[in-house]
Amino acid sequence: MKKRTICLLLLFHAFAGVAQKADLIEQTSYNDDKRGMPRTLQYHPEGNDFVCVNGKNRYTRALYGGPTAFRLETSDRPVFAAYIEKNSRHISFWIDVPGKGRQSLDTTTYCEARYNAGKRSYILRDTSWGNGVLRISVLALYDREGAVWKIDFNHLPAGSRVVAGVTSIRAQKLSRSGDMGADPPGVFEAADHAEYTSTCQLAESGYILFDHLQLSATGNHDSFNIAAQQSVQLANRVRIETPDPFINPVAGALVMAADGIWDGKSWLHGAIGWRMPLTGWRAAYTGDFLGWHDRARIHFDGYAASQVTAVPDTIPHPTQDTALGLARAVKQWGTPMYSNGYIARNPNRPDQMHHYDMNLVYIDELLWHLQWTGDLVYARKIWPVLTRHLAWEKRNFDPDDDGLFDAYACIWASDGMYYNSGAVTYSSAYNYRANNLAALIAEKIGEDPRPYRTAAGKILAAINTRLWLQDKGYWAEYQDFMGLKRLHESAGVYTIYHAIDSDVPDAVQAFQATRYLDTQIPHIPVKGTGLKDEGYATIATSNWMPYTWSTNNVAFAEVMHTALAYFQAGRSEEGFRLFKSAVLDGMYLGDSPGNFGQISFYDAARGECYRDFGDAIGVATRLLVQGLYGIRPDGLNNRVIIRPGFPASWPFATLITPDLSFQYRKDTYHIATHFSNIELQVRAKKDRIKKIIVNGQPASWELSAAVAGYPLISIKIPAGNADVAIEWAGKEIVIPPVTGTQTTFRSITQGAMTWLAAYPLEAPQAKPATYTAFAAVESNLCEPIYIDSQWNASISDIFKNNYRSPRSPYTTLQIPLHGIGEWTHPKTTASIVDPTECHFTVPFRIPPRGRNIIFTARWDNYPHSVQVPLHGKATHAYLLMAGSTNPMQSRIANGRITILYEDGSRQVKDLVNPESWCPVEQDYFTDSLAFKMHSQKPWRLHFKTGLVSQDLGSDLEIKGVYGREIEGGAGMLTDILLDPQKELKTLTLETLSNDVLVGLMALTLQRFPN
Repeated sequence: MKKRTICLLLLFHAFAGVAQKADLIEQTSYNDDKRGMPRTLQYHPEGNDFVCVNGKNRYTRALYGGPTAFRLETSDRPVFAAYIEKNSRHISFWIDVPGKGRQSLDTTTYCEARYNAGKRSYILRDTSWGNGVLRISVLALYDREGAVWKIDFNHLPAGSRVVAGVTSIRAQKLSRSGDMGADPPGVFEAADHAEYTSTCQLAESGYILFDHLQLSATGNHDSFNIAAQQSVQLANRVRIETPDPFINPVAGALVMAADGIWDGKSWLHGAIGWRMPLTGWRAAYTGDFLGWHDRARIHFDGYAASQVTAVPDTIPHPTQDTALGLARAVKQWGTPMYSNGYIARNPNRPDQMHHYDMNLVYIDELLWHLQWTGDLVYARKIWPVLTRHLAWEKRNFDPDDDGLFDAYACIWASDGMYYNSGAVTYSSAYNYRANNLAALIAEKIGEDPRPYRTAAGKILAAINTRLWLQDKGYWAEYQDFMGLKRLHESAGVYTIYHAIDSDVPDAVQAFQATRYLDTQIPHIPVKGTGLKDEGYATIATSNWMPYTWSTNNVAFAEVMHTALAYFQAGRSEEGFRLFKSAVLDGMYLGDSPGNFGQISFYDAARGECYRDFGDAIGVATRLLVQGLYGIRPDGLNNRVIIRPGFPASWPFATLITPDLSFQYRKDTYHIATHFSNIELQVRAKKDRIKKIIVNGQPASWELSAAVAGYPLISIKIPAGNADVAIEWAGKEIVIPPVTGTQTTFRSITQGAMTWLAAYPLEAPQAKPATYTAFAAVESNLCEPIYIDSQWNASISDIFKNNYRSPRSPYTTLQIPLHGIGEWTHPKTTASIVDPTECHFTVPFRIPPRGRNIIFTARWDNYPHSVQVPLHGKATHAYLLMAGSTNPMQSRIANGRITILYEDGSRQVKDLVNPESWCPVEQDYFTDSLAFKMHSQKPWRLHFKTGLVSQDLGSDLEIKGVYGREIEGGAGMLTDILLDPQKELKTLTLETLSNDVLVGLMALTLQRFPN
């Protein structure tokens, strides 16, 4: 065991170096030239097709065949590439027309391209062909790695020939398998001085086959017909019909993308750039929501076999990795994390460690599997996996037994996030749902439900007591475990949607929490030439600053999971608008038709990036089935709940899956399913119901409290097949638009309907500053205050120190030992120089050498607060400050300045990231969208040059979004408007946030004129 541990540690640290290089890919953007540029609707819908005419995108729509990594890259014009690991090929097509010479088929005068659920087809015309038309269709093969083209000649000039050739691709190495936005454009173009190793030609309609790196022409249609039949069979797995032409092609594209992330053993992280198995993240929702329960079972069994069962935890908390600055857990068997209950990263391999807690999502997906199947035999089989997981989560992330859980890299958006053993809403929500359903499963299979019911109750009570912000109507992101135990109220979207998805809120809480999404999360308009502007907008994951990967992105899975939360909260119109915004953004305005990508064009840092990503696919399956059509399985209780979420204006809608057939036509519903009971929940249109007919018989109904904001009726049907007709009567139910920054509720009754109606509530707004900082400086009245004796450090040492205590007594993710970076970049640092001059109208005392700053911190290295004595009266206090901050301390006061007057009155200024507190090592990237400041940028002093500016980024020509390093570092200037009628007594500087340092370098008072 000792030798194995040493080997694993060596492998891990070797991997850490590889991971650092890999992370550079996530910091690189090939879309900087597109940032902020106007967009065009590149594809339009026709039936179930994504269509473009004379499109420009090359190698952006992949066709997948069998469960291997092979794919055929297609373009908006007929030029192709075959991805084969370490041996990818470029495939070109030409036409030889007698007397006209050879012409590449990607240069024709006219090209209509279509993508339809696994097939790409083209209609080509050219002025040199007269009335000739060339039709091309291509499919990937399913039984082997290859592709087949169908070529139809239509009135082409006599003697014309179509020629195809295979050669090497231009790129010698692909970083992310040639994925869009992650590898440079053009990697699949033909190599310079290309030598075509295989060619073939057709003089009439026929087929061209690519197999074993060779091209061959044939008149035999078998390969094409077999591939076409398999493609249609896959596409028909899920069928939808809606009045919205942009939505109809989504189902087929979704099924093909889902098939692309299946490798025969597990659902993969992505079809292309992230084609690897992972225990968690959200790809594995795909199987059950698309009716692939057999595939789901293979996935869940494989990872159940990867759960550690023979390694007890023998090493107590904390078990941080000293080689990585204590930022994360050491990879060592027998620690609380790497011991019984942990689920490894690959199926059927319990001996492999990973640096995420993927248990949570895996178990959540497993519980949905049981809800879809209701299979109690399998529930008994998997019960030990569930109970070991719950014990493992408790041991690691709620070791203080307060009912709230730390989040240890347990969601997709976790690479830049760490909570230092804090109480986190979304991880606590996951654990609530797992314990709640464990209690139900225990009842069904004869186990004791009481421990799990008690645990679920304790978690829910703690969430509501400590993390629910009663006065604001949403959950805090987290509460600090250490220091002042403050609530971090600037929640990311995952905080809201995971809590709703885990059944944490009641109906009112769910509605209120989505109002936070409406008003506090950045919304980014989705617009483009050719697209009617109907108010479409996507969202950022948070409003946190400064940027680091995963903390503030526009990611399709996050957008869609948020849309799902709107549907779950009963706010279907908002859910649909966000759903369609994501569809338009990624599938029609984007560069890949029908793409379920990772990162949006609107992402400030990376732009459009990756295709057919596992999380986006998995969440999209839920959004389509559970959100838009409202299908919620409850197989453990032998029922399905259906609450349609499509727009009220739709006259019809159809969904057909292997589990269920649902058809709606003007207040009639046809439902056929394997569930033995149906509960149909319908939003009331009028205040009375004349009658409800179910399967030809009158049926009863009741009001449901499942949602707030409007009346909802429930029809319970003890059958798996139902034809339901509702005849409304009375007056229309009119629900006014939701306004205000917050929402309150009161019960109202109209006719036979009673519901909790939403009313606007305006939250108090902070008063904006009434003066402009440093606009009233009178240098001759400025008096630098002597604080030299209180200087306790040099600013240049800020990231050279070790901040060892206090640290959490538990295994966690935390800021590295030297006070900068995070767990994915634990060795990040910055070189800060000591300033010697300041070119500004305010005179500051800056020493030429030695100590030059009074640091405060929650660390033991420095005092929590310091007090500077003052005297006399003044109009302004000008402070030169410097210190650290990070995204985990965004939109919260990192520090505080308190001015005490002799009469006992106080004046407080909070130092809030980003408006009034800055990281010494970098410049904030700002825009008017996801990175918005609500006031002017602070003035900053560039230490190396003495330059003072309110926009150092421009003055120093700092580019990009990530990092934005200021060479040598920069301080921050603060102007505090004082009460000139009062005698000053003290200035107190205090650090409030656990992870930062707040320092005062110089203080100048502006006195009265004589």
